[in-house]
Amino acid sequence: MNKILIMGSVASGKTTLARRLSEQLHIPWFELDAIVHHQTSTGRYKRTEEEQIEVRHSEKLIRLRDNDSLSI
Repeated sequence: MNKILIMGSVASGKTTLARRLSEQLHIPWFELDAIVHHQTSTGRYKRTEEEQIEVRHSEKLIRLRDNDSLSI
């Protein structure tokens, strides 16, 4: 699988660029903050490595279910 890594400072437009590239190139994109961090009613915490893997796996299954051609 080919990947595009986008790096930049806070609020520099990384997510916007990733979303646009994903739409134009018809490839999936993953917002890493949503994978690494979890927002709850009591605040935000960093997920464990195992939790991050589980979230990533769940996202792939959802994309497959929605007829996306993403391999697990």
